[in-house]
Amino acid sequence: MSEKAVFSAEIQELHRILEWVRVRLAKKGIEAKAVRRIELASEEALVNVISHGYAGREGKVEIGLTWSPGHVEIVVRDWGPPFDPLVNAPSVDPQAPLEDRETGGLGIFLMRQFMDELIYRREKDANVLIMIKNLS
Repeated sequence: MSEKAVFSAEIQELHRILEWVRVRLAKKGIEAKAVRRIELASEEALVNVISHGYAGREGKVEIGLTWSPGHVEIVVRDWGPPFDPLVNAPSVDPQAPLEDRETGGLGIFLMRQFMDELIYRREKDANVLIMIKNLS
């Protein structure tokens, strides 16, 4: 089963988008800890799209949820310039002091920590980020 919705790619919409995700996950009976991790990973992906993908220009972001036995798949689609965040993310040393770390990359690092699999692909004129969380 799957659901999807399209939102305006504006930072003011972030709360509404995340609420949409949270409500659907909770209705599926997914435990609170997994919901929170999925929500945080989704927030990082959405902030990247809004802040970097559209960089202040108007745009849309589509978020989709697909449930299968044992896992949930979150798909974030935008129509900004082609950009693979998984290839371009700097490496992060979580043990390094903050002042020694490079700027950026923490969002992708967190998404990798909270999700079991991240996949990027370009489909026609859209960036598609797929985040998979195993629930078993």
